[in-house]
Amino acid sequence: MFFDLSRTVRMARLQKIYACLRYLMLFVNGIICTGGFVLLGLGLWIKFGAASFVQVMGSFSAQLINIGYICIGVGAVLALIGFLGCCGAWKENRCLLLLFFAIVTLIFVAEVVGAILVLVYRAVVEALVRDTSKKSLMQGYMGPAASDTVSQAWNTIMIGFKCCGFDNYTDFAGSVFSVNTGLSYPKSCCAVLTEPACNGLDMNKTLIHQKGCFRVLISLVQEKSVIIGSTAAGICVLELVAMIVSVVLFVKLGIQNNVW
Repeated sequence: MFFDLSRTVRMARLQKIYACLRYLMLFVNGIICTGGFVLLGLGLWIKFGAASFVQVMGSFSAQLINIGYICIGVGAVLALIGFLGCCGAWKENRCLLLLFFAIVTLIFVAEVVGAILVLVYRAVVEALVRDTSKKSLMQGYMGPAASDTVSQAWNTIMIGFKCCGFDNYTDFAGSVFSVNTGLSYPKSCCAVLTEPACNGLDMNKTLIHQKGCFRVLISLVQEKSVIIGSTAAGICVLELVAMIVSVVLFVKLGIQNNVW
């Protein structure tokens, strides 16, 4: 009788532990699902909200758009997996839990490989962005009144972010814009757009934005990289926890249903 009582107490404790793990599974997968929606939103921003920056990156714009698509795809998959994990835990379905574990394991491995590639090729990507963006300024920028997408994109960036040129206003020397107009810088570089003295010839530093747009571009990319990196790191930790919990629940349900 004593042993039966002890067994009952142990079983009750185990049931409480399993219940806690079940709710932990729901909580973790809820966060994974939320993180998926964050990446999905970031990808949509890259696709639809960063048009100006995409245009000035020249040939690299296609890669940036691809990054946006990757964020959209990964975000959608994570949101789906989070939902799948929640369903498996809530319904106590072994098939869903096993499917969840297999998919999350594959994604976790892919995320680790992706993170390594980003760290290895970070300097290469930055150099590529620098080369393609400066080339678009030197060869594709036609002036504030131009209607082409590259010129409009540069005008939007220089006016909106209060910057001038790639590194600074001297970048326009020898550019197509300077050769065609004879000006040293466009009106978009003016600190005050309506200032008559800022005429493209007066080099007074108080009239022109001194900050180059490359720093603005890099700051924006780094800002978004922090969001991506923080979200990805958090999701990886949660995925590990979710994999462990899903295996424990899978085994528990197998014992409970006399599968093993």
